[in-house]
Amino acid sequence: MIPAFRRLLRCRSGATAVEFAIICLPLLLLSLGIVEFGRAFFVRSDLSYAADVAARKVLIGQISPDSSDSEVLAKMESAVREAFDGGDPDLLEVSVAKETVDGMEFRVLSLRYPFTFLVPGLSDSPIALGLTRSIPIG
Repeated sequence: MIPAFRRLLRCRSGATAVEFAIICLPLLLLSLGIVEFGRAFFVRSDLSYAADVAARKVLIGQISPDSSDSEVLAKMESAVREAFDGGDPDLLEVSVAKETVDGMEFRVLSLRYPFTFLVPGLSDSPIALGLTRSIPIG
C-alpha cells in the first residue's frame, strides 16, 4: 500500500487544474473590480460634462443669470438632466446657490449622483459621486 501512496504523491496530472482553480477567483474578482471602477469614472466624467453644459448655457446667455433663483434652478436642472447619459437622470440631485468671492458673485452648481456597483459584494450601499461648478454672474 505504501508504494501506491508514493506513486499518488508523485503524480502530476491535474496540477494545472488545481493551480487554475486557486488563481481563477482572485483574477476574476480583480477584473470585475477594474470594470466597476471604470464605470464609476465614466459616470463621474459624464457628470462633469453635464455640469459643463449647464455652465456654458449660463455663460453664453441661454440661461439669464439675472432671472429668479427658482427659474435659474429649473433651467440649469433641465440642461443637466438632458446632457447626463451615464445613468438614470432622475437620480441626480441638482442644487444651485449664490456665492460671493472677493466681491464677485457666482452661481454654484452642485451635482450628486448615487452610483451603485453591479457586481455584488463590492459595496452594499451606493457611493455618492459629486461635483460643483462656480459660474460667474455678469
